[in-house]
Amino acid sequence: MLRRFLLIAVASFSIIAVACSVGGGEIKPADSYVSLSAALESAGMKVGEQVENNFLFAGLFSVAGVELTASGQAILAFEFASPEEASEQAALVSPDGFGIGLKYINWINTPQFFLNGRMIVVYDGSQSLVTDTLTAAMGEQFAGEAPGGA
Repeated sequence: MLRRFLLIAVASFSIIAVACSVGGGEIKPADSYVSLSAALESAGMKVGEQVENNFLFAGLFSVAGVELTASGQAILAFEFASPEEASEQAALVSPDGFGIGLKYINWINTPQFFLNGRMIVVYDGSQSLVTDTLTAAMGEQFAGEAPGGA
């Protein structure tokens, strides 16, 4: 009986250890498309192809945006020539994230804007894994609200 209990305990511990190790890589700061993809993958998300967004969100900032998916969640990323240019563009975003300069964007959810170095990242979703990963890689939001209005 004790042997069976020990066997079950060891098997259970092994399963828990494997489950906790998935996506447990260190999330490093992201300031480029490549490092953003790496950060999302480090969190265990499958990152899809990066596609230049020439239609829906064209013209939001001074550079074209790239749309990528991370475990089915759409993320917009904008990589600028310098951190100064990224900061100047970030200053155009209203505190609630619905205005950028003179443009009004009718987001589906509440947008979350992140700035790090020469990158601005926008996530218009509510999946906590994505939000937590972006916060770890990019720092705290500079505009928008956390999902649920927090």
